[in-house]
Amino acid sequence: MRDLVRLLDCFDGREDLYEAFFDGYGRRLTEPEGARLLVETVLDAVSGIAFGSKTGDPELVERGRRTLLRCRAGAAAHASHVIDGGDPR
Repeated sequence: MRDLVRLLDCFDGREDLYEAFFDGYGRRLTEPEGARLLVETVLDAVSGIAFGSKTGDPELVERGRRTLLRCRAGAAAHASHVIDGGDPR
């Protein structure tokens, strides 16, 4: 999962690339793998923000913040599907 964090970040906003990757991978992530990916993504973002702030790298800080916003939006979308009774995937 750790390796997928930055790889999938490259596909941000490109659903076609995301779909193509998983088609080539041969399967979708399981629910536990998806949960682990989310944890790893948040840890990577927070680490990037801390390191970027310490070393004066505004691009790293911005990437971390953008990632956290994307995770938050994804969690909100997941919650609304669950509340509405829809499929959370």
